[in-house]
Amino acid sequence: MKLINEFTFDFDITGPKVTASANAAIIENVLRVVLISDTSVTVDTGRFYVTVKGSRFVISEIWEGRMELEGKIEGIEFYKALGKD
Repeated sequence: MKLINEFTFDFDITGPKVTASANAAIIENVLRVVLISDTSVTVDTGRFYVTVKGSRFVISEIWEGRMELEGKIEGIEFYKALGKD
């Protein structure tokens, strides 16, 4: 496990959690991948959808509800899922 992943592993929460830099993002509590393209990745975390926008995306790892995404990160958006509290 990479060092950045060890840091986020210690802080387990039930909602979406994103740790990001200019060229990588770790999204936690991922239930399913909704959309993948060269310019965006959207995942379902239960109560929220998380969309990471940018370019040259590569999903380098997915494990235990965590996704590591590499590429140029330009923005992160959170959307509340309909019918979820």
